[in-house]
Amino acid sequence: MRIVIAGAGIGGLTAALSLHAAGFEDVTVHEAASEIRPLGVGINILPHAVRELTELGLAGRLAEIGVATAELAYFNRYGTPIWSEPRGLAAGYAWPQYSVHRGTLQMLLLEAVVERLGPDAVRTGSRITGPGDEDLLIGADGIHSAVRAHLYPGEGPPPWNGLVLWRGSPTASRS
Repeated sequence: MRIVIAGAGIGGLTAALSLHAAGFEDVTVHEAASEIRPLGVGINILPHAVRELTELGLAGRLAEIGVATAELAYFNRYGTPIWSEPRGLAAGYAWPQYSVHRGTLQMLLLEAVVERLGPDAVRTGSRITGPGDEDLLIGADGIHSAVRAHLYPGEGPPPWNGLVLWRGSPTASRS
């Protein structure tokens, strides 16, 4: 079976590893960008996802790049606690929760795909816009998916919910 995955993000690369683990050998990941770079911000990998990555043999590598998160806490601008709860192992899960840089996780997955499926398994500068001669096409090409647009041309772009997420971090004062 010839399987093509559109998109070399976290989802596409993980799908390739899962399919390979299930015995599929002819899996190719196509990425529209000419180069895969470690872009993004910090994300949390919840215990159920850590379990899946562990099943793919990535537990040790994941522990090397992540910080095991034991608690989520919110504080006001004066440092007074507002709310907190345990996470990962501290919350009773069998697997940890990790805080990682999104791009670092993507590079870990890319390295594993190349190791297991070979250097030709990931093709950059190759945008998939719809089905071709493959037996199975997986659209993992993001929120503005060309694959979805091809399959559902009347759907239009995803609706905006009117919310904006602002991320910030404190900066050190300069003397």
